[in-house]
Amino acid sequence: MKQARFILTLDSSGAFVVGVLIFLFSSFISTLNGWDKSFTHMEGFANLIYGSYSGTLLLFFRKGNLHRVFVFILITANSLWGLQCFAQAWRLKDEATHVGNSVLLLEGIYLVALAYFEAKFVLPQSISIPHRVS
Repeated sequence: MKQARFILTLDSSGAFVVGVLIFLFSSFISTLNGWDKSFTHMEGFANLIYGSYSGTLLLFFRKGNLHRVFVFILITANSLWGLQCFAQAWRLKDEATHVGNSVLLLEGIYLVALAYFEAKFVLPQSISIPHRVS
């Protein structure tokens, strides 16, 4: 139970912190990474959305009402966003700096690992939505 709460806290707080930092320092981050400002803002916005969603799940988890389907959505989203990071690193390999590509690759690895740990520790702690027979 502690692992599940820790993983959801890590997911939510990490995404919020990164999202806020990206927006606060978007000019510097765009220059450092060799990304367009719009791409940098998209990264920041995505992190804030992820932080909000996983934070909401953390609140439901603490109340004992975290449904499996919502955890599955989080796992799927983290996996897909991780793969998207790998695809963006490949797409931007000639435009972005080494730092920018490294950031995308590390973010992808982090998200795929996070999805794995959410599947291993959070999903088993969630509850199934009961089926109603009419």
